[in-house]
Amino acid sequence: MNTITTRISENKIAAMLMAAFLLCAGGAGWFAFDAWNGYLTVSQSYSEALSKLTKLSQQNPFPSQANLVKFQANLDHEQSEVDNLAKSLQSFRIPPFHDLEKARPQDRPQLLQDGLRSQVTAIKTAASSKGATLPPGFYLGMEEYENRPPSPDEVMVLARQLTVLDWIAGQLTSREGLILSEFTRSVPPPVSKTAEAGKKTSTPTDSTSKNIYNALGGIRISFRCDQTSLRDLINAITSAPYFLVIENLQLQNSVEEPPRRDASSQTPQSPTDEQSAAQRLPIIVGREQVNAAMKIRFLEFNGDHPSQETSGNPK
Repeated sequence: MNTITTRISENKIAAMLMAAFLLCAGGAGWFAFDAWNGYLTVSQSYSEALSKLTKLSQQNPFPSQANLVKFQANLDHEQSEVDNLAKSLQSFRIPPFHDLEKARPQDRPQLLQDGLRSQVTAIKTAASSKGATLPPGFYLGMEEYENRPPSPDEVMVLARQLTVLDWIAGQLTSREGLILSEFTRSVPPPVSKTAEAGKKTSTPTDSTSKNIYNALGGIRISFRCDQTSLRDLINAITSAPYFLVIENLQLQNSVEEPPRRDASSQTPQSPTDEQSAAQRLPIIVGREQVNAAMKIRFLEFNGDHPSQETSGNPK
């Protein structure tokens, strides 16, 4: 040990060079080891990517014939479902009043006015027999055509509206004691010339995304009746032969104060066998009448749905 120390002290320069060499050799070895680890990692990633590429290159590219067959089958199934839905919606078609489309075009305005007048009379007679009350000047929401016939351009739309208006008025006047205070027809928004021009310049692909229904206007009605009549009336509207949408419904009891406890504690009379199941349902919010206001929209579905338009064979 003393000999090594003596030699180092005698050869300081050589000892320093040797120490520097050993230090550099250690650093170089560490860098070489780290580089080798990086190389192994990159090499392994490259091998995995090459294996995936080789596997993909040996497969048949998509779409394959089997996939095309499955896709076409799914497309045909979806189109069939759309066609079935469109056919089912045709059952809600609103026919013109009194088959007005079969009359000559020049005779339609006068026939519509005559049919409107006779139907108003029939509705008033039915209301009188049921004890129902109609608002003053009631004319099925078409008061402007009481003294003048409609124009030929609007007669067919009015004839379809009159079909629904007459049905709704018949449902209202068939409820005993109903008091009708409003029966106002809402006119559908007119189609602008810009929209018509856009339809003419639309591309074939745009025809498949057009609306499949037309809004034929609507009606606002306000009335007072008992709860059973209100329930039956709403059920009748929701199951109507036409596609009617109740956009707004407001209800208010005719009596703001709740029934007295002594009156509610009385034992109700047992229903007779002649009473229907609907009449046996309990009255929940008292036995007073209800003020109701609702807005109803009429919808009619087009006969040409996308599958027929794209095939070039419309009805």
